[in-house]
Amino acid sequence: MRRRSTSPSPEQNVRAELPEPEREVYLVCALQTPQVSAEEAQLSLEELQRLVQSASGEIADALIVRLREITAGTFLTRGRVQQLKACAEAFELTGIVFDQDFSPVQVRNLTDEIGVRIIGRSELILDIFARRARTHEGKLQVELAQLQYLLPRLIGKGFVLSRLGGGIGTRGPGETKLEMDRRRIAARIAHLRHELNALRRHRDTQRKRRVRSQVLTIALIGYTNAGKSTLLRTLTQAEVHVADQLFATLDPTARKTILPDGRLAVFTDTVGFIHRLPPALLDAFKATLEEICYADLLLHVVDASSPLFEREVATTEQILADLGAGQKPILRVYNKIDQGLSEAAAERLRSSEEEAVAISALYKVGILDLLNAITRITSPNRQRIRLSIPYERCDLLGQLYAKATVEKIAYENAAIEVEAIADLQGLGSAFSPYVVREQSKPTSSE
Repeated sequence: MRRRSTSPSPEQNVRAELPEPEREVYLVCALQTPQVSAEEAQLSLEELQRLVQSASGEIADALIVRLREITAGTFLTRGRVQQLKACAEAFELTGIVFDQDFSPVQVRNLTDEIGVRIIGRSELILDIFARRARTHEGKLQVELAQLQYLLPRLIGKGFVLSRLGGGIGTRGPGETKLEMDRRRIAARIAHLRHELNALRRHRDTQRKRRVRSQVLTIALIGYTNAGKSTLLRTLTQAEVHVADQLFATLDPTARKTILPDGRLAVFTDTVGFIHRLPPALLDAFKATLEEICYADLLLHVVDASSPLFEREVATTEQILADLGAGQKPILRVYNKIDQGLSEAAAERLRSSEEEAVAISALYKVGILDLLNAITRITSPNRQRIRLSIPYERCDLLGQLYAKATVEKIAYENAAIEVEAIADLQGLGSAFSPYVVREQSKPTSSE
């Protein structure tokens, strides 16, 4: 009997030759200074750990570094630097992640002293964005943000020489190389801005088309991982990427659905916000975030179970103000009530000082209440009306179907009899001569 060969196949040989992926082990540090309380440092440390996990990093340890004074060259005191160096050697760290950003000189000095990569909060968030961007526009926005962050941080021999007064020994390839790098980056930034502006003009065209057709636009906003994508999928029954991680969705997503009163509405999901969002990211994503400013209604989705509830709400409100959308109509949506309400969220719901709905997007609890609230807020003047439209003005029917909810239509001998729910002012003066009678406003359940 012929024995079967046990030698590995070519594919197995290739797999055997592939190097094992390197472990990325990080120490996570939050800084407690005279300006930062112990509670704030602890909250920052917890969020920083979630960010590192979202970047697929392995956390060796997490600690709060307390500083009574700040050293200019390294930000940290000599004793703290030696402590972190010992940790780096003990854990064989890939790098140390801090909850704030250092100056280029401080990063270089800390790297030389400790012997591992020093990563600031902004650099970490930029890395997560680079991993998650899927569409062409998303990738352009992330690259622009990365280059804007990198440009002032270019260091090297040229950086040192640029501070000298000139003369013998102060000119050379170091300075030339640095300036060439800066010019290349500046040129690439200009090119990216040009491409993004072209995409922005395309989006403006789409937006104007929606305005002309009077399609209701609703933007979902909120802190990252509050459940916006899950809610979008629940509301529109569309396939949307959902994951329990920070910044799972970066690319703008628009899906349509029909409201209880029969109107078409387009829901737009936007990039999630986060405490101390890097300015470079906010600038790069400004074109996408402008959808918020043009929306008819903002759904502020909040993780009602989060212990950081108040800070997450305040962060979102501040970013809205920075974008110039602070005065837009907002409906607060308290999500994840299946996980229990935080004390702050429960207190806000009891106060009833704001328009709010409590839901669970995952288990579809409270969704009808949410849709009815959206209908009520976006159509305060809609009422049931009856129209008698002569056949010579049947061209108005197309406009009526676009602007109103037609409940009944009958083609009689003398005219077309229509019953509809509409905003008379929104319909325009062309319909006024044909209104037979106005009826009471429809209830939210109709």
